[in-house]
Amino acid sequence: MTKTSQTLACWFIRDGAKLVQCSKGDFDKAIVEGKSVKYRSYANKKSERIADELESSRMAFLNNPDLSPKFRAAITNPRNVVEVQVILVDDPQFWLRESKRPKYSK
Repeated sequence: MTKTSQTLACWFIRDGAKLVQCSKGDFDKAIVEGKSVKYRSYANKKSERIADELESSRMAFLNNPDLSPKFRAAITNPRNVVEVQVILVDDPQFWLRESKRPKYSK
């Protein structure tokens, strides 16, 4: 009988240079509040690197006071962030391209 390794999901909120482990509910709440988050159970380092790039670009957008309210709502929606940064994790430029779509114009 072969044993398969199960990876448990690890959710974190960034507090300065520290990562504070939290529940999925707290992770979602932090996304809504515009805090920086990190997920730690990717299948490989490439996915983790892309997710870090996505989170960096998401935080850069959130720091922009001129950001379209529609796009701000999209990148503070836990469902969207988890879909792009935890489940798909295949395009480090996703938020940049998404921000240019007409549906987010003011």
